[in-house]
Amino acid sequence: MNRILPLLATALALGLTACNQPDRDQAREETARAADHAAAAADHAAAATETAAASAVEAAREAGADAEVKAQAAAARSEQALDEAAVATRDAAGRAADATRDAPARAADATADAAEKAAIRARAAANEAERKAQN
Repeated sequence: MNRILPLLATALALGLTACNQPDRDQAREETARAADHAAAAADHAAAATETAAASAVEAAREAGADAEVKAQAAAARSEQALDEAAVATRDAAGRAADATRDAPARAADATADAAEKAAIRARAAANEAERKAQN
């Protein structure tokens, strides 16, 4: 655009300065050439703008596709993490159920052991008392 204005100004100045017919004809020709050059420059600028717009649209499409791929990958990783957490939770629940199921048996065993030790001590105390009573 900045290149077009000087060309148009030059073309108009040439047209205004032409005084006689041959100079006017030459000025008209130069004005027409300048106008053609300005039109060509405008066409070139429009093509460059169109190309830049197409490139921007393509870049936006590529960025959108890339973002979609990344979002799908993140969703897959999240789903995998949830699956792993569910497996870990099931395993922990199974171990807790086993521990709960085994707890009464272990408590009964511990109670029986304690009762047996208490009986042994009581028998030993009774034997000691009987021995003392005989002496």
